[in-house]
Amino acid sequence: MTREEVLAKIIEFAAMAFKKDSAEIKEDTDIANELGVASNQRVAMSASIENEFDVMIPVARFGKFATIGDLVDFVMDEM
Repeated sequence: MTREEVLAKIIEFAAMAFKKDSAEIKEDTDIANELGVASNQRVAMSASIENEFDVMIPVARFGKFATIGDLVDFVMDEM
């Protein structure tokens, strides 16, 4: 799977979890400041990513990803 495909899926998951239009979410979107910090939304997004890409994202680690791109880099490294 290419980085662009992973990015597209993660944007889709972020849009679903945070109830945003996927067109508003880009690689440089700041997760905390632009999407939100609600733990239930982060857990939903994390679960979708873990199921789709067969990777584990530790809960404490998820909060350290500043942007969608950082999260994509992590998933690419773990796959």
